[in-house]
Amino acid sequence: MKRSFFIAVLLAAAAPAQGDIWETATTPPNTVSMDVYTSLLQKGDDAALAASSQSVGPTAALKMVDGAIEAYRGAANVNPKSAEPFYRIGTVLNAFFFDDCDSSGLRMRVPPVTCTARFDRIEKARDMVAAWDRFEELAPLDPRINDLLVTRAITRTKLVATATNPTVLLEAAAKDYQAILDREDGLLRERFSNGLGMLVLGNLAETHMMLGNVERAIEVYIEAQRLGARSSTMFGLAVALDRDDRGGDAFTVIRGLGEEQFEAFHTEWESGNVFFVPAGEEQYYFALASEALGHHSEAIEYWRLYLRSGAHPKFQPRAKEHLDKLLSRKNLPQIKTPFSGDLGRAPTFTPRSPFDPVTPPPRPIRRPLKKLPATP
Repeated sequence: MKRSFFIAVLLAAAAPAQGDIWETATTPPNTVSMDVYTSLLQKGDDAALAASSQSVGPTAALKMVDGAIEAYRGAANVNPKSAEPFYRIGTVLNAFFFDDCDSSGLRMRVPPVTCTARFDRIEKARDMVAAWDRFEELAPLDPRINDLLVTRAITRTKLVATATNPTVLLEAAAKDYQAILDREDGLLRERFSNGLGMLVLGNLAETHMMLGNVERAIEVYIEAQRLGARSSTMFGLAVALDRDDRGGDAFTVIRGLGEEQFEAFHTEWESGNVFFVPAGEEQYYFALASEALGHHSEAIEYWRLYLRSGAHPKFQPRAKEHLDKLLSRKNLPQIKTPFSGDLGRAPTFTPRSPFDPVTPPPRPIRRPLKKLPATP
């Protein structure tokens, strides 16, 4: 699909709906003000549409998008009670900087030229979330909220690594995911049947685990399993079980998935289809899977990487327990960590940002696939 056509459709959908009770209720009483408000919305739409042209360079397109956002903010200043400008701000930011700039998966539309421009992805993500939050605050019954919940929840999670208080973001993400589940029997029924349910349940479970609610995470992972969860979700279940001191059950889940699924899961992470926050959390997954599948040397390296990353201090003692057991079997000296008397060593890998992935760290050399028994 041509991007200019897509943006035109997007902005048409963003236009105040016929009989929109929210716009009617918040229309400025001053006719002149209403004219200015409408003019600014149109100015923003025109700038966004112009930025979608493939004949425009990245720098010029970036200025046009900034101009569109400025116009929408101007409209919001003219009519502070109107939700519409905030919906358009969030939607335009998503369209030009995130949705189609993601190189993972299949895309039917041509990526916008802004994908190659130099810009602060974290700042754009914060602005997008803030705009959609304000939109929902002003128009809580607008049905378009349904379409932004997943993107907003995922973006909140990606912002965790940049936040001074990540708990607020995680709780808000969990609220978004739960809102999707609560609307399953309504407008989202068809999307649930097309895989949305598995995605939402898997992400909600992971969010609960990041919040430290391991038992609740296990419950949600099992719900996802009933829908036919993908392998990355099942590895999440295994990690949650292990962190709940149910290592035997965790190993059973992983061995049931097998070597091929572990390789596929690792490939998903390398491609950016799966991300973890904070950086280093993925090493717990890789370590546990390697250990369960009998690759003890690789597991040792992954456990060390996890411990050195400092990710999720609450779960680091459990990782240290795994590592010590493996080292004792190989008669190797145990490493020191923040939990054994010193400050540990610096990470040996470069953390990956969910917004701007870099080349992942080298993987331990894997042995040929082998069949393992189904019991721990």
